[in-house]
Amino acid sequence: MCHTAAVSNADNDILYRVAYEEAVRALAEQQAEIESFRNRAGLLLSSTAITTSFLGAESFDGGSLTATSWLAMTAFLGVAAISLAILWPRPWEVTTNPREVIEPYVQGEEPTSIHELHRELSFHMHNSYAENRLGLQKFTLFFQIASVLSTLEIVFWIITIATST
Repeated sequence: MCHTAAVSNADNDILYRVAYEEAVRALAEQQAEIESFRNRAGLLLSSTAITTSFLGAESFDGGSLTATSWLAMTAFLGVAAISLAILWPRPWEVTTNPREVIEPYVQGEEPTSIHELHRELSFHMHNSYAENRLGLQKFTLFFQIASVLSTLEIVFWIITIATST
């Protein structure tokens, strides 16, 4: 025998509030992840620039540019370009415009109940989360490529230095 309990308006308010709070938490965590990628990209660019300064200067003491020194410089330029792509400002949807909430839900022909408002905002935030997720997947790929290029740059500089002596 199946028994379905009636859900009161107060229960609905609480349940939709939980969904809303989870959506807020997910977007906050996603925003922190975006900032983490941006910080790591900045650090990777800085460390790669320092590597190029020291190892590149060491390898140029021999006077001529070799194929591996050109490969190292190309790898550095790749890291720089990818890091700047991550650092470049772009619109992320992490907040809701208050006007988009007030006009239809508060000042509309018929004001919306609190649980309906929480429901709609939860769906809106989930859509924002999903859209931002695509951008974060690109960041992940970009950062992985930049990390590999940074490693290759060091290897190419070491080969250049080792073969020039």
